Amino acid sequence: MRMQEPEQWQPSGQASQEYGEYRADYPGSYEPEQQQKVYPQEEPGLRGTALSIFAIILSSIGFFFTVAGIVGSAIVLKYAHGQQEILAGGVIGLVSSIVVLLVCVTIFVIAVVALAIRIGRVRGRMGARM
Repeated sequence: MRMQEPEQWQPSGQASQEYGEYRADYPGSYEPEQQQKVYPQEEPGLRGTALSIFAIILSSIGFFFTVAGIVGSAIVLKYAHGQQEILAGGVIGLVSSIVVLLVCVTIFVIAVVALAIRIGRVRGRMGARM
């Protein structure tokens, strides 16, 4: 048995006539597997990686500012001496600092996980090429 390139295949005998009739009756265009186009997948760019790194840096800075806000609110609450306005301001500052702290930690964790997944995919692709 001799191997031929797909372009060199020549129809022979009864089978080619049957297939020819079938192709003629087929409403769409016939495109053999050898001629189908394969489009490469888009490579992950630096945009997503830079965005993750940027989010990690900003959430880290925000984390330290919220810790400073919590410490500041604690100092205000310590020296309020029963004044309602100062107590209310200290509690509002404390609660808002805790909420922002939770948001910063959440953004940090999501960015680190997304970056780790992206790096894992790139390393997996690099290992498959070798």
